[in-house]
Amino acid sequence: MSHHEHGSTLPENRTLHPLAPLGWNTRTAEAFDALADAHELRPARVTEARRGSVGVAMPEAATADLSPRVRKAAETDRSTSPTSGDWVALRRSGDSWTVEAVLERSGTLVRQGVAKDSHDQVLAANIDGVLICEAADQGPNVGRLERFLSLAWASGAAPVVAVTKSELAGERLPEVIELVEAVTMGPDVYAVSAHTGDGLAELTERLLPGRTWVLLGTSGAGKSSLLNALAGHEVMDTGAIRHDRRGRHTTTHRRLVPMPGGSLFLDIPGVRRIDVPGGEEGVDRTFSDINALVDLCRFRDCSHRNEPGCAVNRAVDEGELDASRLERWFRLRREAEWNRTRNDVRLRTERKREWKKLTRQGRESARHKRGGL
Repeated sequence: MSHHEHGSTLPENRTLHPLAPLGWNTRTAEAFDALADAHELRPARVTEARRGSVGVAMPEAATADLSPRVRKAAETDRSTSPTSGDWVALRRSGDSWTVEAVLERSGTLVRQGVAKDSHDQVLAANIDGVLICEAADQGPNVGRLERFLSLAWASGAAPVVAVTKSELAGERLPEVIELVEAVTMGPDVYAVSAHTGDGLAELTERLLPGRTWVLLGTSGAGKSSLLNALAGHEVMDTGAIRHDRRGRHTTTHRRLVPMPGGSLFLDIPGVRRIDVPGGEEGVDRTFSDINALVDLCRFRDCSHRNEPGCAVNRAVDEGELDASRLERWFRLRREAEWNRTRNDVRLRTERKREWKKLTRQGRESARHKRGGL
């Protein structure tokens, strides 16, 4: 399945199923129908993750508490906790709803845990596209853009880049677009202005009905203004940004925002720290130009430093590859590898801790049995 086919929605589903405007598709329907007690449950989409509960749409808005089973699973692995964009199965009890199961996810945007013992955080689930916002008047910051692209490719969703606030770049706009396109390696780039409307029509054509997108960008990249412009009315507050005493952006809400053409946007907080997920796919897709050169190296285990016959270094020497881009590739590959091994170590540690706990419980159980004889 190609990235553009990801999360496809059958036309008949859009007209027949009441959840079609929320992105309901064949894959989701099959996952729900596979539940043992599906006939007693009701599907819904998570619009907002809260502590111990979630905001859902089905299509009416409601709040649902997490069942003990879902809560316990989240205590073991926080990434399983329902998050924005998830499809869940709800059970009704009187006037309240309970989340009984989280359906299998397709595209997930994951923020890497920072500390050695911290867990990864799923920022958004079941996404088909990632719209990366890079403000024209602030750069572009190519290193940051490469990190966002790696994060997007790792999610399984197709990235698209919007160079926002294009009216503020003036005569520099062609240069900004050229710099952005030099590092995107495939994803489409759109110069857009929420203020003048430039580029919005072209970008809107990419927002197909039933597809879910997530906005990615640092605070100040113009995400809320762009979302309002695409929606045709104010759906996000673009007033004075609230800050805490450290001057940090304090918005933490997440919402599922429907667009006029039938697509959906998951609004998530501005991501301040961008850690590359463990695994190579995200970085490899972002640096596809370098990976194409790697295949041409004389030695299969070439480190691309000083070996003879290195196609990567030859490209740098001949001016075909920017040396700073190569160094950023080295850095992100090291970071991805470290995060992968860190996750492996943490998994082994958690399994060992669980094994010790079960062993201790077994000994206590045996002791009680002996005492009762």
